[in-house]
Amino acid sequence: MNDLAAYLKRYYQSADQLAAACSISTDELDELVLEKLVPEPSYAFTEGNKFISQAFGEFQVQGFAPNHYFHPGNAVWVARALEVKSKTDPQQAYSELKARFKCNFATALKELDSTTFRLSDSFTDAGHIVPDGLDVRTEEAWNAFLKGIFSLCVADPSSEKSIARKEILQEALTRLTDNGSKHDFSVEEKFRVVDLIDQYAHAAMPFSPLEYPRSSRKRLVEVLSARLGVG
Repeated sequence: MNDLAAYLKRYYQSADQLAAACSISTDELDELVLEKLVPEPSYAFTEGNKFISQAFGEFQVQGFAPNHYFHPGNAVWVARALEVKSKTDPQQAYSELKARFKCNFATALKELDSTTFRLSDSFTDAGHIVPDGLDVRTEEAWNAFLKGIFSLCVADPSSEKSIARKEILQEALTRLTDNGSKHDFSVEEKFRVVDLIDQYAHAAMPFSPLEYPRSSRKRLVEVLSARLGVG
């Protein structure tokens, strides 16, 4: 599992490392996670030689001590949580952080709807909000955010805008290519898909060697690019 260790060392920080980078103790970091004010660790090694990925579940591995791993971009969310928590109680802090995240995420989705891919469940053709649809998207995003999933699959999970961009690029590619299985494209379709692949490749994480074979990156970048004769 040297490749897994190298991946984590390159892209992630242990709980101790993230806490030190944020000038707090690991106990304080654990408390913020338990209070749902910052994302959970994206990866964990546990007793019994288990490696847990928030997106792909459990794997059996050997040679790793129990530990938790966070994306360094979480330092932004820790700082935001500490600022809000310093002014109020944890329950109110949660409500404020959730509202802020959902608002910023919705703003990012509105821009992406007009520039990247139509989100007809959340916005009308005229760009007006569809309240129920948009609320579903932002609520699901908040829950995935807290689970540490975005910190696992988004290259820059330090802002709602970059998270939303990766998610919509993936959605666009999935829908336009039948989840990577489509073979026949017009010239215009191919041009658009190739452009989306390039954008998505930069927006998504590489994924660990255990996850990559099952990842959207393999399906929507490597396999799809080869089928289109690009890359």
